[in-house]
Amino acid sequence: MDSISKQKKYLSKNLIVESLRTHEESREEVKDFLQAKYGNKIADYLNDNAWDEDIDNKTKVFLVRDKKTNKIVFYFALNCGILYKELNKMEMNLVEQRCVNGLITAMRQNDRTDLSIKEREAANNLLSEAYEAFDIDIKDSDRATDLIAYAQEQATIKEEKEESVNEGEKSECIKNVQDTYPAIDIKFLCRNANYKPEIKLDFRLGVYVFWEIIVPHILKISELVGCQYVYLFAADNSGNEQDTQSEAPIIHSKGYDYDLKDDEETNGSEPKKEIKRLVAYYINDLKFRPVSEYTILKPHFERRCYTLIQDVSGLAQKRKLIWASHDENNEIGSISE
Repeated sequence: MDSISKQKKYLSKNLIVESLRTHEESREEVKDFLQAKYGNKIADYLNDNAWDEDIDNKTKVFLVRDKKTNKIVFYFALNCGILYKELNKMEMNLVEQRCVNGLITAMRQNDRTDLSIKEREAANNLLSEAYEAFDIDIKDSDRATDLIAYAQEQATIKEEKEESVNEGEKSECIKNVQDTYPAIDIKFLCRNANYKPEIKLDFRLGVYVFWEIIVPHILKISELVGCQYVYLFAADNSGNEQDTQSEAPIIHSKGYDYDLKDDEETNGSEPKKEIKRLVAYYINDLKFRPVSEYTILKPHFERRCYTLIQDVSGLAQKRKLIWASHDENNEIGSISE
């Protein structure tokens, strides 16, 4: 069996990537694309919508082809994306909430510049009373400090929101958030089930496409524009309606997710039922993780998909490690471009 480095070299010489509309003939050729087993019908997008949306810059679609046969091996699409963190929110009891609301009101009143001398005196008294409420009702000084800082932040946010509305900005069109993070959305990632490489691979073909074709492309993009994260929505139909999303993805002893027929060919026994195999594959071999610390805008048509993310800054190192994990003899070398 060829070593991992030889398998990679074979794929490097035999696979090319091109933009969807590089050749006019591609418009008809994509109709022969057959989606692999697990996932939603995203091959339909390639046939029905990809060409027009690529023209309109709604997304950028790429085809991976076999040089010898010109057959489409994979297709993927990239979009600009954005992640954000919600405004800070604190869990408070009724007493704490009353103190915070009182301070917000007092601070906003005190910041007004159109007050008369008498109104200014009343505003100062109101602010003093608001601070005194924390001393009286909040016994934990550290907690009181945190609540006061939160109230100050909320007062500033309310002020900025009102200012933007006064300047003609439509508040219903704006979502105030704590922070935003530039990202790349892998909108589609799909293998052609009809394609079989001429040599046996000891890893999933998608592993090579992601780490040796898509990742270098993303790294080049990140040199031109800010890009902290890459994310995708895994359209996984490997489980049925009874499969719960809370179950952990299965991690295979081989280190990668393989087809059911591999089990059948190995021992002839009935394969075990696997839950969300595509998600496990993205986590194990493509090194994505479930999103937790940020919020991602998720289109309605992808509502049943699993949201996965990873840092762009770690891609280069992970790329080395993933091949080292497949290479028992540590023979991996760099592929000549």
